[in-house]
Amino acid sequence: MVQSHPYHYSIEKNALQKLLDLGVPIGLFLLFFFFYNFGQLTPREMVKTSGLLSITLLGITLIIGPLARLVPSLDILKAHRKFWGITSFLVGLTHVGLVFVYYYKFNLLKFVDISNPRYGGILAGLLALIILLLVTLTSSQKALTKLSPQAWKIIQTASYLALALAILHFYLIEQTNGVLVIKKLLGQITFGFSILVIAVRIFILMLPSKKV
Repeated sequence: MVQSHPYHYSIEKNALQKLLDLGVPIGLFLLFFFFYNFGQLTPREMVKTSGLLSITLLGITLIIGPLARLVPSLDILKAHRKFWGITSFLVGLTHVGLVFVYYYKFNLLKFVDISNPRYGGILAGLLALIILLLVTLTSSQKALTKLSPQAWKIIQTASYLALALAILHFYLIEQTNGVLVIKKLLGQITFGFSILVIAVRIFILMLPSKKV
């Protein structure tokens, strides 16, 4: 049943669409696990995989709207944005949890240690996750009825800010002596794709508004 909401897109999903909901995150995880980690199930590699998976899922979620504007036949993919977006947040939360356990040894103060030379990157990542938490909490049917369409759209659009902060986190954490170093191809593709998503969004904003 289609929602009578000017910004929210929803349909009753068939079996294939439900499979796609799960298939994309699982497929991406396997891609990173086998071709980025090369099958290594170590804390360091799983921290990397969870971070890459979260930012990639978020990028896919956010590029659907702009692409559908350019290619209307892709509009059907909007039905998957909620699932993939929430999954991106949960994977990002897992990423932080793994860092907390394996790198910070259950010490929360490590997240606010301003003497850490990578503190800027840590802060950017935490801010991105907080924004995604807010977006996730307002993705429910109850939030749709409680918030005005304009307020709901502003909160959901903040996902692009979360992506920009995630890119900044990626950039600052992966720096070596002030230079971004991404040795593996999949890491380079993920970083480039994330920037492309932001660029496409900016391009769409520059287009004339559709006439009703």
